Amino acid sequence: MKRKTQELRQVILKQIDDVGKVATVEVAKSFGISRQAVFKNIRGLIESGAVEKTGLGKPHPYRIKPIKSKHVTVQVGEGTQENKIWSEFVAPLLMGLKDNVRDICQYGFTEMFNNVIDHSLSQSADIWITVDALVVRMIIQDHGIGIWKKLQESFHLDDPRHALLELSKGKLTTDPKRHTGEGIFFTSRMFSKFILASDKLTFCRFQDGHEWLFDIKEDDAGSGTRVVMILYLDSEKTRNDVFGEFTAEFDDFGFSKTHLSVQLAKYEGDHLVSRSQAKRILNRLETFKEVFLDFRDVTDIGQAFADEIFRVFQKDHPSIQLIPVNVRPEVDRMIKRALAHEGQTELPI
Repeated sequence: MKRKTQELRQVILKQIDDVGKVATVEVAKSFGISRQAVFKNIRGLIESGAVEKTGLGKPHPYRIKPIKSKHVTVQVGEGTQENKIWSEFVAPLLMGLKDNVRDICQYGFTEMFNNVIDHSLSQSADIWITVDALVVRMIIQDHGIGIWKKLQESFHLDDPRHALLELSKGKLTTDPKRHTGEGIFFTSRMFSKFILASDKLTFCRFQDGHEWLFDIKEDDAGSGTRVVMILYLDSEKTRNDVFGEFTAEFDDFGFSKTHLSVQLAKYEGDHLVSRSQAKRILNRLETFKEVFLDFRDVTDIGQAFADEIFRVFQKDHPSIQLIPVNVRPEVDRMIKRALAHEGQTELPI
C-alpha cells in the first residue's frame, strides 16, 4: 500500500511539473481508485509542503514548491576550478539525496562548467540550483560566444543545426588536446531532461520510458549558452550504466557506440533525399564501431540518401555496424533497395 501511494504521488507530481494540474479521472482509472482518493493525495502533498496552490479557478492550479534553491553569479577566469564551484555552491544543497543522483549531478555540473571555463570566453556565469519533491534542477548560464557560434566558427559549418547534428554524435571538441568531446554527449543521457540553448536554437533531449526523444525550437535564447539539467530524485540510473550503454560489444574500454537521430539532418528541407545530407550524417562516424541510426519521425528517404549510407559508406567501412531503428515501411524499402545492389537484403547486424 505504501509503495502504491508513493507511485501515485510521483505521477501526481510529474503531471503538476509538466502542466500545472492533475488529470484526476485518468489517474484514478490508472490506479483503480476513486477521484476522491486522488484529491486526498493532492491535499497530502500540499500539507507536506511539496505542492502549493496557485489560485482557484486558474488553468494551472498547482505548482511544485522548491525545498532548496540558490542562485549565484561567479566570476570565470584562468584560475577558476569547476570542482571548487561544485563543492562551495552546489554540493551542500544536494546533501541527503541518493548517492547515484548526487554522483550524476557532480559529473554533469563539473563537465558543463568546465566547458564554460575552457570554451565560452565568458567572464562570468550564473548558476541556479533547485531541489523539490520531484527533481533536482541545475542551470548554468554563461555570457560568452555561444555554443552554436563557437562550433560553426571552429569547424567551418554552414548552419547552427549542422553544429547541433555534429554535437549529437559525440567526440566533438574544439580543443582535442585537453578534451575528448564526450562531456555533453554523456551528460545529456544521464539526466532525465537536458536542454542546451544559445542564440536562436534550443535543443532538448528527454527520456520517455525507455526511449530518448528530442525537441528543437528556433526561438531567441539570447547570447551566451544556457544548460539545463533535470534529474528525477528517484532515478536508479548510474554513470556506469550510461557509459556501458555506449561501449560496443567486445570493446572493454572507450566510447565506441553512438545513437544518432537522423531527423536532425532535415533542416535543409522537409525530406532526406540527397547524398550531401547523407554525408553530413556520416561525417566522423568512422570513429565508432556501432552506430544506431534512429529514423523516428522520418516518413521517407530518397534513393541517393539511402545508397550513400547503406551501400557506399558501408562498403568503405565494413567493420562499422550501421543499425537502423524506428524505421517505417517506406524507409525500410529504400534501405533494402540500397542493400540489394550489394546482393544483400539485411544489414550485417
